[in-house]
Amino acid sequence: MIEVTVSEARERLADLLGKVQHGGEDVTIKKHGKPVAVMISPEAMEYYERLENEELARLGAEAYAEYLADPSKAISHEQLWAEIEADPKSE
Repeated sequence: MIEVTVSEARERLADLLGKVQHGGEDVTIKKHGKPVAVMISPEAMEYYERLENEELARLGAEAYAEYLADPSKAISHEQLWAEIEADPKSE
């Protein structure tokens, strides 16, 4: 993993893109010492999206199984969104 500042990323953009595209590197861009962005290959992005979709499907199947086990515990999507908005870390 390569780590650069925003100004370094600006100066070295073509080089960094080449390292991501051809060298299989990931690049973390930092601002004031904190990560603000990451450059990854399209293949890595596809992989992460596939993992996310699989996790969402698993969570959906678990929620449906819970509903089938006890439909009286079901809540509306409005209630669900209200809970998520009240505690965004619960996502």
